Amino acid sequence: MKRSTLALLLASAGLSGSCSATDATTGFAGLSGTFDVTLANDLVFVTSSDRDELRVLDLASNPRTFIPAPNPLEALSIPVLDRPDALTRDVAYNAEGNDVPGPYIYARSSGSPEISVVAAARDQLRQVARLQAASIVTAFAARSPAEGSGGPSGLYYAIQDPDGLFTADTGGARVMRQDLPGPEALAAAEPGSLPAPVTVFCLQPGESILAMTMLAGPDTFALATRQASGRSGRTLLVTDAGPVADCLQPSTPTVDLSAGFGNVPVRILASHPRVDIPDAGSINAGRYIFGVRDESACSAARECSGVLAVDTESSPPGQTARDLSGAPMLPIFPAGGLPTGLALVPDPNLRFVLDNGAETRPRVPLLGVMPSSNGYITLFSASDLRQFDLSAATARSTVALLDSNELPVTIETTDLVTVTQDPTLQRTVLYEGSVSNGFYRIIYQGGLPGLSSLPRDPATPRLFEAEAAVASTARAGDILVLESPEALCAIDLPIASVEPVAGTSRVRFVIADSQEIPADCASLTRFTVRAGGDQPFVLFNEAGTFLSRDVTGASSYSVPTEYFFHPDGFYFDDDSNPQTPPVPNLSLFPQPPPPLHIRVAAVGRELRRGDRYAVTVISGIRNYVFTPDVAAGTGLAFYTLPGPVVAAQNREANMAYIAYPSADGILQVGFEGLTDNRAQSLALVPFE
Repeated sequence: MKRSTLALLLASAGLSGSCSATDATTGFAGLSGTFDVTLANDLVFVTSSDRDELRVLDLASNPRTFIPAPNPLEALSIPVLDRPDALTRDVAYNAEGNDVPGPYIYARSSGSPEISVVAAARDQLRQVARLQAASIVTAFAARSPAEGSGGPSGLYYAIQDPDGLFTADTGGARVMRQDLPGPEALAAAEPGSLPAPVTVFCLQPGESILAMTMLAGPDTFALATRQASGRSGRTLLVTDAGPVADCLQPSTPTVDLSAGFGNVPVRILASHPRVDIPDAGSINAGRYIFGVRDESACSAARECSGVLAVDTESSPPGQTARDLSGAPMLPIFPAGGLPTGLALVPDPNLRFVLDNGAETRPRVPLLGVMPSSNGYITLFSASDLRQFDLSAATARSTVALLDSNELPVTIETTDLVTVTQDPTLQRTVLYEGSVSNGFYRIIYQGGLPGLSSLPRDPATPRLFEAEAAVASTARAGDILVLESPEALCAIDLPIASVEPVAGTSRVRFVIADSQEIPADCASLTRFTVRAGGDQPFVLFNEAGTFLSRDVTGASSYSVPTEYFFHPDGFYFDDDSNPQTPPVPNLSLFPQPPPPLHIRVAAVGRELRRGDRYAVTVISGIRNYVFTPDVAAGTGLAFYTLPGPVVAAQNREANMAYIAYPSADGILQVGFEGLTDNRAQSLALVPFE
């Protein structure tokens, strides 16, 4: 992810109505290096990496402002380790499955062995300890003390062993646990008086940890690893069973979750508190572990992207979670770009605008928030384990017959009545959730790709050749058209055969001996090959990319389809659910009516060269995505590259907070003010 630091002299748009000097200064904290955020005790902690500090946004103030320093004309600065770029907080869940806040947040820096421990209570807000690990810290997570116990916090952190510090071990990378007393005791502790950190999990040689998250089970956490190649890795569920004496052998995880994530490495992990679903019971805290799969594992290919969840309560545990249809969850992909963060928000009210314009504000049991590198933010139903579908429409297609100028083809009858063509497709089977929105052109006698305006020598008038690599789509029955920049031959030359030229990489288009070349065309210096014969159509997508010339008949082209959304009514058929109907075959591409002669009512017209069927395929799916409105005057011009996102876990907040390295700011997102699939400004408030 690109990280840039911009010096912005802009006050927070959320404070534009304030006249107080204190509000004005504490609303603008001068952030520089907003690479991560976390939230505890109604306080949003954000890195200001270039200044080696954290700043704190107070969600309980009205208007919301940064916590002031003792000098109220300035925002509070919490000095921490150099260049902080990652934050985490204490996490635990009580018997009811609710989030239990802890006393600390933690900061680390990439490539550093240090961890800053910061007291998170609003009357403390200072670094109370700086821990020195034995090697580079690559990931961390922390457990809150048991509710009401007054016990220690448990900080888990992953370290590398690049310098052979652990010479007795064959491995090196491992998970350490550091128990920490309360803030007062920790701040007063003498150097070296803390309990020594202990090893609780050992990795395989050459393996490192990229992400960690705490779960609901006692001392249970998930971690995502990566091999040195970066192309493989594991996702593991681990229960801390106590100190490990050495790392001579890699530890065995409680559950290997890798298969549930499609055996694709994961780079971000997240879990959730208890979720109550009306009329459907509840989802236990930590049942699902969500992971953002790592695109670098297969060069950003789609099969290594998106968000998946595994089910810790499946049998056996760790299978891919099943969505509302009962089928294994499909990856949730961002609206372009790569995911840059993931947050799970319990019980927010989200604004839906339906197809008819009606508005609802339903409670979403568990909402997923996923920013991505192209600036879009995707909201999805994490409790249903699928994207939202805000459209009541089903998958469908429309077709129009257009001329070569892309104007509707009309037919003039003897009664001087104009009738517009609207042919019925021969074959259209579109299953909702399996076809994406698309636009296609099926062009009659269209030019074949790579075979337009090829040179020819008038001295050898019957010689027509091209490189075999570009002539693979040509066949007998196609049409040669002679041309020059100034002229076009009126007579088509049918191709009798396409033959390789011995000893070369070229092919020859042979015309019948009986085919004469008109005298006025013989001098033309170029030729184009157009589709003809029994397959006179050429299919292109909206971008003009050639797809196929086989668009009629039983073996014709079909849109490559796969399910990306399981709609209501989708049935999954497997051994555990044998009574449901099978999944239907995937969608088939629309075909044009038979060529040569098209009829409307009793009136006919032959197709002409360049006529095209314009086919619009509509998925019937409308996901919930939006982007900040970066137009001038919105105050959001630099909010183009989002980073990590965080939201309160107390079931009362309708806000999320996204770090924006591109703007050196935080963006507050108000869920009830959003409108999907539009650039937003009114529901977004920047804090810088």
